[in-house]
Amino acid sequence: MSDNKIMEQAKKMQDAVAQSEEFTNLKNAFDALKAEKDSYKIFTEFQASQNELRQKQMSGQEITPDDMKAARELADKMNKLPAIKILMEREKAMGKLIDDANMVITEPLRKLYEG
Repeated sequence: MSDNKIMEQAKKMQDAVAQSEEFTNLKNAFDALKAEKDSYKIFTEFQASQNELRQKQMSGQEITPDDMKAARELADKMNKLPAIKILMEREKAMGKLIDDANMVITEPLRKLYEG
């Protein structure tokens, strides 16, 4: 199978993911979260905090106890918000779908190395 054929199949898989129930549920949960301005603000603050910690780590900077405390406090706030809990449940379902598809796609590689 040529690279073009593989990419054509990947595009079909992309379309299938976008049309899946798991993706629809995730999108609906994210839209609901965005509609709750306070919850969405905490969500975006948490994302920014995680990105900042990742950047520090990648550049070799020390992550301070204060950094970790602030991240934990934001995570605690997030975990108390129903809209974020639902989003995380939907993300987990979407992740499982992708993991399952990845297992199917990579089966020839696993078999190759098992043999």
